[in-house]
Amino acid sequence: MSGLFDNIHAGLNQQGAVDILSKEVDILESESDYYMAVSHLINFPGPTTSQALLAFLDKCSADVPVGLAQRKAVEVLARLGVEEATSKIASFLDSSDVYMVENAAWALSRLNCQDPEVHQRMIDLLNDSSQNQRVLIQSLSKLSVKSAVSTISAHTGHEKCSVRGAAIAAMIHLSGDHSHLADLSDHLYDSNQMDRQSAVQDVIDANAVQLLSELLQAPISPAFRMRAVRALFDYPSNKLSDNEAISAVDQLLFDDPRLIIVLHHYGESMPTQLLVEGLLHPDFSRCYLAMQELLKCDVRELWSAVESFWQEKAHNDYGAHYFLMRLFGLVEGWTNDALLQIHKILSDAIVDKRPQFRKSPPAALLSFAKLFPGQYNCFLDNCLSLDNSLGWDMRYAGLLLIQSDLSDHLQLRYHQQLQQLVESDVDSLLQLKAQSVLDHG
Repeated sequence: MSGLFDNIHAGLNQQGAVDILSKEVDILESESDYYMAVSHLINFPGPTTSQALLAFLDKCSADVPVGLAQRKAVEVLARLGVEEATSKIASFLDSSDVYMVENAAWALSRLNCQDPEVHQRMIDLLNDSSQNQRVLIQSLSKLSVKSAVSTISAHTGHEKCSVRGAAIAAMIHLSGDHSHLADLSDHLYDSNQMDRQSAVQDVIDANAVQLLSELLQAPISPAFRMRAVRALFDYPSNKLSDNEAISAVDQLLFDDPRLIIVLHHYGESMPTQLLVEGLLHPDFSRCYLAMQELLKCDVRELWSAVESFWQEKAHNDYGAHYFLMRLFGLVEGWTNDALLQIHKILSDAIVDKRPQFRKSPPAALLSFAKLFPGQYNCFLDNCLSLDNSLGWDMRYAGLLLIQSDLSDHLQLRYHQQLQQLVESDVDSLLQLKAQSVLDHG
């Protein structure tokens, strides 16, 4: 429940947000003001924020804006680690609003509530099919509530894939029961994308390192798969080995669609324009299928379709944007005219700061380096600078470029930066990759 969008109201200060929460609903400028104020207070940890949010939770009202904002307040208090809010949040397990119950259960696990009575209430709620049973199971598992094992066990055969997966992961964590592990593998290839995404979290919760290969090939957003790899690597015990981790990250950053097992197929040959349009599909299995077919297309015909698609839609659609960054580097034989435009598109994408487009810069850099060798040093300088605010994945992509240099010129040029990454970078995967580059130089 955390993300890049916490501080989107830069003009609103802490007191301003607190003042909004003290207003009556009928004098708000907008019905969303409560929710906005509560959300913004995540940026101001401390007693003032905690007291304001707790006071807001005491507000008794049937007004929808109040209810929505109170759900958010429960989340924010948990994210801020306000332990004194635990009893108040626990009281919302009795709410008639199932979404409030869901948020309360999640928050209690985040706050590590160890009250047996609260645990029992959550176990009882598991028998209510109107509740979010998945979140209740996840919360009980995170709290290591052993008394919930028998109730959770009954859900390993649940009709809903998402509930079944959570129960299987919880049983592995709470009792070491791996008898249903194969089901988690199947869930990664479920026909429903939401269930596939849920399965990724289940793999994490079960610390199912045995499913790494299936995870890497699953038709799911690379962001989900990368999160799982990082979580499995950071697990305190029985985690991924160093070699497994960097090999997996390498594969995910290159994200070759030909390595993905897709769930769909085309019944007949598809026009190139329709294949390109397929990159807009919300289901990643269909996007990867389109990518696989686009790699077989005539290059001139492909560029004609891509050029118009980019101008009309893809430049502002973060999913299609990402796939085109990969496509540019995978296709061989672009014409000189196409390369002129691709050069500009990739250059802009490498420095794109839009949060929704964060998958694109590393993909763009890797494609740029393949298409325009010898022209990417300025980008590489920025990737390896210790004084930048780039994401870890962008810096890792820079390391991949150094690794791919067969002449060792780049490793010699950036030896000091590599050594600094090994010695001082706080990201364990970056340290590991930098050391690997040095060791194999």
